[in-house]
Amino acid sequence: MPIKPVAGHSIARSTAVISSGTMLSRVTGLIRDMLIADYYLNAVSDAFFVAFRLPNMLREMLAEGAMNAGFIPVFSEYMTRRSSKETEELVAVSIGAMGALLMAVSALGVLFAPEIVRFVTFEFGPPDEKLLLAIGLTRVVFPFILLVGIASLLMAMLNSLQIFFSTAYAPVLLNLGMIACAYLFRNNFKDPVYGLAVGVLIGGVLQILLQIPFIRRCGIPLRVAWNLKHPGLRMIFVLLVPTFFGQAVREVNVLADTMFAWYLGEGMVSALYYAYRLLHLPLAVFGLSVATAILPSMSRSSSAGEMDKFKETLSLGLRTVMFTMLPATVGLIILRVPIIRLLFEHGSFDALATDNTAFALMFYSLGLYAFSGAKVLAFAFYSMKNTRLPVIVAACSMILNILLNALLMIPLKQGGLALASSLSSTVNVVVLWIFLEKKVGDFGRRMIMAATAKIAGLSLAMGACVYALALICDHLVDPATMAGKIVCVLIPLSGGVIFYMGLASAMQFDEASQIMRIWSARRKKK
Repeated sequence: MPIKPVAGHSIARSTAVISSGTMLSRVTGLIRDMLIADYYLNAVSDAFFVAFRLPNMLREMLAEGAMNAGFIPVFSEYMTRRSSKETEELVAVSIGAMGALLMAVSALGVLFAPEIVRFVTFEFGPPDEKLLLAIGLTRVVFPFILLVGIASLLMAMLNSLQIFFSTAYAPVLLNLGMIACAYLFRNNFKDPVYGLAVGVLIGGVLQILLQIPFIRRCGIPLRVAWNLKHPGLRMIFVLLVPTFFGQAVREVNVLADTMFAWYLGEGMVSALYYAYRLLHLPLAVFGLSVATAILPSMSRSSSAGEMDKFKETLSLGLRTVMFTMLPATVGLIILRVPIIRLLFEHGSFDALATDNTAFALMFYSLGLYAFSGAKVLAFAFYSMKNTRLPVIVAACSMILNILLNALLMIPLKQGGLALASSLSSTVNVVVLWIFLEKKVGDFGRRMIMAATAKIAGLSLAMGACVYALALICDHLVDPATMAGKIVCVLIPLSGGVIFYMGLASAMQFDEASQIMRIWSARRKKK
């Protein structure tokens, strides 16, 4: 049976499927984090996050680009230029090689779990109870690397065939598996957090099972073959390794933050984790979506030699990111405590945990534009088929982040670690900007700076509105009750959005019109 894509989803519908899957994944991930905060003490959640860090890093690196970049071009070439038999052989040797490699990595992770945890935490003395728990959890969750690697390979096949439903919703099953097992197995282990660890493995299995019906529907035979000399397999690894390294740079930054946070005391790893998760809500909804949306246009302009159009698109992308990220920064800083209280402050997550998380979130928020802007500028290089320079700059930024971690963690503790990430990302943006200007010329610096000044003023005005509404709500309702917590977040947040968008539209901001067009397009896609 020949391999073939399932008939026809439009780009708009495919985008809507991916967007809805991503949004549902964020929501279920937030529910999962709320459950962890409620069920487990800080020391226990610290141990779990350390154990889950390396397997989850690999999931993000493979699922968010490396596997697609390595497998899809080669698989697509075999689909169009080779016979079905040769394509099926490529699939079989890919499954065999990837399975063997990740099985070996998983086995080594289980075997050397004590050494891995000691390296991540820099704890080389006699193990305490917290360290022993982290080692035990690492041994349970490390085989997730094998499961997520196979799932990512199957998802790359389906993406090649323009099937996005199962790939977009796979992360939801991971979150649901963790949520269900944390609840169902909470009384089945000496330490209830092992139920959550089992949920990681079950979630990985569910991700694979979701792909299989779609794989079979496309006529792809799932068999295993062994041939490390297969030319297609070599091509896959040649493409995969550089992209994997580029994704790894970002994850090493997060790992370094975790290592430093472990030394700051109980609850600091969790505080940094929850703050980082909250930061990713505006990043995913606005910043990364803008970067993804402008990449095809920049790629077409670059290929056609239409550099004026390329620079116009790039300038609009940077201004649109600024238009969304600056008010998000102001809003997160002002509402950081009410948001954390609403989402996490119940069960084992107490007022001290809220304060620790809010302090980290404040400094993370300062880098929102840098995190998004770096993605836009890196995509500009990718559209010109230059993947090397962004990786080099990101690696230098990573080294700077580690140095700043060591300097700033002393006076600011977890806030210093978050600030180090924001500062190193800002340097990343500046360096990428300089190199890009040297390559393509000015892409609207004055226009971007002028827009930034106007957006900053508007964001501060919005901040005053949000702050005033927050004070009013704090006096009118009891913020200790769930209803009060909801009011103290919902009223200032919605009031700030209405104020900001209304004033921006009245002042005829080009970026406001762009955002409205994006929202209108999304509604039509639904």
